This record gives sequence, C-alpha cells and structure tokens, in this order.
Amino acid sequence: MRRFLVLLGLAAFAGCATDSPGSAGGGPSPAAGSGGGESTPPTLPPGNMVRPVSTAPLPVIRTSAPRDPSLIAGDMISISVYQQADLTTEVRLPEAGTFSFPLIGTVEALGRTPAAVEADIRERLAKDFLQDPFVTLTVQSFAPRKVYVLGGVQKPSGYEIQPTERITLLQLISAAGGITDKAYKEFVQIVRRSGPVEREVILLSLVDIERAIAAGKPEADLELWPEDLVVIPSAARVVYVLGAVAQPGWFDIPADTRMTASMALSRAGSFTKFAAKGSIQILRQLPSGESRKIPVELSDILAGQLEKDVVLEPGDVLWVPERSIF
Repeated sequence: MRRFLVLLGLAAFAGCATDSPGSAGGGPSPAAGSGGGESTPPTLPPGNMVRPVSTAPLPVIRTSAPRDPSLIAGDMISISVYQQADLTTEVRLPEAGTFSFPLIGTVEALGRTPAAVEADIRERLAKDFLQDPFVTLTVQSFAPRKVYVLGGVQKPSGYEIQPTERITLLQLISAAGGITDKAYKEFVQIVRRSGPVEREVILLSLVDIERAIAAGKPEADLELWPEDLVVIPSAARVVYVLGAVAQPGWFDIPADTRMTASMALSRAGSFTKFAAKGSIQILRQLPSGESRKIPVELSDILAGQLEKDVVLEPGDVLWVPERSIF
C-alpha cells in the first residue's frame, strides 16, 4: 500500500454519536453526543466536503462474517466465580476500558473479547488466590457499535454494526452509496482508537486497495473497528466543526471571506454541557502531506487576545472533545 502512516491523537472520538446526511449546500443540523473521554478526528487535505450530521437513527449494516465481539465502553458485563458469591461483579465498562475486580484489582477490557477477559481473571485468581477457579463472564448488554464515513461519498453518515459482525472499508463505502466524482481517493483517512484517550490516524489510498484486491489480495480491504471514522476528502470550500457543539456539521467559506475558530464555533451553536473547552484543536493537513494540530486558546480569545483567534483554511477540522463523565 502506497500510503500508510499512523499518528497518535491526543483525545478520544466519543463526541459524535449519530451522523446522517443532511441537505446539500452546507449548514449545520443537530447531533447527539454522549459518553466520556476526549476524541480526535482526522486532519484533512485542503478543500473537503463534509455534510452536516443529524439526530436521525443510524442505518444498520448487516454483514455475513460472524466474529467474537471485542468489548467497548458502554458494554454491561457480569462476572461470577463458581462457589465464590462474594466475587460476583457487574459493571458497565467506562471510557478508560478498565474495571476493578475483587482480589486481583484492575482488569483491562477495552478491545478484548469476553473470552480473553474471562481467561485473564481466571489465571490471575489461580495464581495467588484460588485453586482451579471456574470464571464466567457474560455480556448483559452491548453498547451500540458505530462506524462513520464523511466527505466524498453519496451518503455520509454513521452506520450501526452488530457486535458479532464485521465490516470492511469498501463495504462501508458501498453502504454509503459509493464514491462521488469529486472525492480524493488517494487521501483516505481512518481515525481509530488506540488507547483510552489515544487515537491513531491511518492514511491510505483507495486506488492502491483496489489494485491489491484485483491482484488477488482481499486482505488489503481493511476491517473497520467500532467507532472508526473514515474521511474521504472532496473538493469544496468548507470547514468542519465536530464534537461537543450544539450543531456539528460543515460550513461554507465564501470566496474572499475569512472565518476564525471563534466564528465557526458560534455558527455551530456554541458548546454542549460536556465540552472540554480547554482542549479544542484545529486539525489541518499541509500541502506537503504533513498533519498539524493547532490548539485553540479560547480563554485568551474571550479575554480579548483576538490575535490568537486562528483563521481557518478550507478543509480544516475544528474539534471540541468531551470531558470524561466516568
């Protein structure tokens, strides 16, 4: 694959709960955002088109390849140990993905299968506390699994996937109606959770993937993980406001007009109650292909230091993460 670069993000992608296509021509529409942690969307090359998001129910994608579901934040699990009633534990996984279990302490669950977590607890109990413990982990309820695609597709939106099913990049693009004629297929980005608050950004080319598949390498079509955000840049003079704002979406920048970070935040309806106002970032991709993160010092701007109100460029992503509520 010609392009593949992983960059660690600083915050979590928990602020976009439901995305669906809006009306053409730009402008915001409301979206629901919940959950904890902070999240970071991808940087975009100059000139991206991203449609507004809404509160409409997410489409559900059903695929045919079952798999063991990995645990994510929001899953409700219960753990019991045979003839050890005092060890019975029920917990909804927090954003950090860890929980405390009697005797052994912290257990890592995020991104692991129920069977793997069960085996971990069994081994740690057997090592120091119990002889041949019989541990059972049951998922009482799964949190919704969502993947998102924005930019140069016919139906940019969030899509729900079943916990035991898998979806690949090309399957998601197909569900979103396919690529538009203005999409930059060589500059696709996937933002993926790599830790409790970290994100990695994967850069790739759909052209390379298609060539690899034609050459008999179907594994080139990457499997997506829950909460993955796929961004396919497309030519348009817009900026994109995401996260803990009242009306996330895209906003046109008219020719010969400047738009600053504070102006874009105002057009997005200001903040939700969980907004992490001290962690706002502008994400920008330079002509060289390098990614840049620019902090927005909102408190200084509101104090009158207007020179710190960054002027946005077409394709900029203004990201307002959420504070952790766990």
